[in-house]
Amino acid sequence: MINNIINMFQPKILIFGLLIFKCSFCTELCKPKVAIIGGGIGGASASHFLSDLFKDNLKIDLFEKKQLGGRLANVEIGGNEFEAGGAVIHPKNKYMQDFVKLLDLKKNNHEDSSTLGIWNGDKFVVKLSSWKLISIAKLIYRYGFEPFTLDRLVTWVLDNFDKIYKLQDNEIAFENVTSLLAAMNADFPGYLTETIKNHLLNKGISEKLIDELVQATLVVNYGQETNVHSFVGFVSLAGMGANLWSVKGGNKLVPENLIRQNNRVKIIQSEVEKIRLILKDQDSIEYELSYKKEDDTNIITDVYDIVIIARPLTNDQENSIEFEEFPEEGIFTVPGKYQTTIATFVEGKLNPLHFGLESEIDCILSCNPNKTIVSSIGKVNSVNDNGEKGSSDIWKIFTRESMNPKFVNKILSKVGQVKKIIWKAYPHYSTENRLDKFKLHKGLYHVNAIEWAASAMEMSAIGGRNVAILAYKDFKKTCSATQMKKSEKKKNYSTEF
Repeated sequence: MINNIINMFQPKILIFGLLIFKCSFCTELCKPKVAIIGGGIGGASASHFLSDLFKDNLKIDLFEKKQLGGRLANVEIGGNEFEAGGAVIHPKNKYMQDFVKLLDLKKNNHEDSSTLGIWNGDKFVVKLSSWKLISIAKLIYRYGFEPFTLDRLVTWVLDNFDKIYKLQDNEIAFENVTSLLAAMNADFPGYLTETIKNHLLNKGISEKLIDELVQATLVVNYGQETNVHSFVGFVSLAGMGANLWSVKGGNKLVPENLIRQNNRVKIIQSEVEKIRLILKDQDSIEYELSYKKEDDTNIITDVYDIVIIARPLTNDQENSIEFEEFPEEGIFTVPGKYQTTIATFVEGKLNPLHFGLESEIDCILSCNPNKTIVSSIGKVNSVNDNGEKGSSDIWKIFTRESMNPKFVNKILSKVGQVKKIIWKAYPHYSTENRLDKFKLHKGLYHVNAIEWAASAMEMSAIGGRNVAILAYKDFKKTCSATQMKKSEKKKNYSTEF
């Protein structure tokens, strides 16, 4: 009797057992091992959005030899810490707002109460007051109503830029930068091949305003001039808007905490030296990464399903990655170079006479950096913005070349501590036609491609999410194809059995 019952249910038991086997196999199969190279905001956002998409079904190794944060970092001087990298965030930057809320961080609001002048090396073409109405009157006196036209153009770009958030919420991703910009607005790809100067001239903005006001924003934000392409020009102009803010304790806390608080991420303090392609079959591939740990000569290798590069790939970088056994040569050498920027932090008092001033001013922007040497000089608050003042102010000076101590003592008096940071901060922009790729190969992605449209914290976060969506969708396809093959083999095996 018992044997009859067992025989009656045996086929169903066998099928149920096969289903359990198949499901457990699928769970394991669809749990990718991911490598992220770079611990800046791009790598941090990619790890965050990947974790959201895959839930618990992934493992991430994040490679960063130096400190987490990348080009977001603090510098200590005069007993306080100051932003050494990206210093301000726009109020419309959704992801940076979301990250701060998620991580329970606090904001420093940058009140528009400072005095500012635009200097051409001979004189100040305009000096803005801490009183907004007085500043508006001065701008109208110098440029007429053109600043209002310029503001409308910037607002139009920002309104179209906002479309990316809805697209990404719907898990729409793009394999290159041009297609991403086109999804925001069909005109945006054309912005990459036209200088901001020509674009604004065609919109009726005078050469005087462009050479003074627009140029000054580009010099301070990107160390470059009005021959950059239009898209980055508008991003620069948006960065001069009101209600800018930063993260209390330093903007670096965003990528640092996104990575450290993600329990799916393992931090490997190492520089990846080589990525080798491994062809498993026509549907699936893997990547072997080679790296050395600090103070160790032994090369370590590990294999990954997905590799995300979140660092520049131009040949002027400090350490380059070797790509091995890929079908196409040279596809990973990104053309162009990065702009070298020197930020010097000085404890002291401004010498107004050097600039032809009668009294001190909070910020000076150059619209002629080839003549002024100094691209900008401004009084800065600490990252904690606690209102405490030391014996001297701290000034952040941007230059294209290093300043000698004699020149520093010309522009500042009572000089105390001096700290200099030399870094490749952002791409050197031009209007050369390019097609920067987020997807370098199947399962291999590059977050920093987005920097060639514009370099900013929010742009890196957008690039990180775009790459995360690409990787997720591509891996799901690979996983489904492999499952179907395994299912067919299992079906054939069951039929034969």
